[in-house]
Amino acid sequence: ARKEKDAGAAEAAKEAMEANKKKTQIRYDPDVPMSKEQLAAWRREARRVRNRESAAASRQRIRDRISELEAEVDQWKSKYTQAMDRLEQLERLASGSEA
Repeated sequence: ARKEKDAGAAEAAKEAMEANKKKTQIRYDPDVPMSKEQLAAWRREARRVRNRESAAASRQRIRDRISELEAEVDQWKSKYTQAMDRLEQLERLASGSEA
């Protein structure tokens, strides 16, 4: 098990190093010629759109995670209820055999 963990860690480190290699930056250039002011405004608007999309995706990830956690809580509540029912059943059996 220890060797598997070490191998997994080595693989993860290798992947991280590959991901850290210089990424080429995406250029956001319009298809038509523009003045500097127009270009700045165009890029600003493009950045706003990207940011809006990123924020929406982030909110969706948060909503998804909350749903997952709520489902997990429901499972744990169910397990707790089953355990308590079983405990009551065993206590009734124990007190019934004492009498």
